[in-house]
Amino acid sequence: PLSVVARSQDAATARRVAEAALREDWPGDGPGASRWHANLTFYGPGGIGLARGAQQYREHVLAPFRKAFEDRSQEVKIFGCEGNYCGAFGELRGRHVATWLGLKASGKRLSIRYALHYRVVDGLVQEGWAIFDLPGVFKQLGLDFFKMAAVGHQLA
Repeated sequence: PLSVVARSQDAATARRVAEAALREDWPGDGPGASRWHANLTFYGPGGIGLARGAQQYREHVLAPFRKAFEDRSQEVKIFGCEGNYCGAFGELRGRHVATWLGLKASGKRLSIRYALHYRVVDGLVQEGWAIFDLPGVFKQLGLDFFKMAAVGHQLA
């Protein structure tokens, strides 16, 4: 973010909150979103979409992911903050046991590269942005994401 936008005095708090949200929400088993404001906004990639509020985030973002992947783990490769904005790059891993984003359960252990960004306000995440390497997930399942998209293939 632009340094004039980021609040440098909040960097240590932002780091603690964003790291906790990252651990709790994706590999965690609790309800999730406890490190977020109740009126959060989460901007997910295509197939996941926008969530406004903790209930939508839990129900439409976290629950489908958690249902689809058992034995979840996470490897954070890069994590940094500038003021109250934080970003993480890493991999989520889990055994694919239920449909996620139209991809039927494969039983395979998949690795999903991600980039997640957080804006922390008053000690809680207010906004989050996510990018997942979905073409990489398709490749692990023996599917060509770009070829399927080019021909308009629908996952049913």
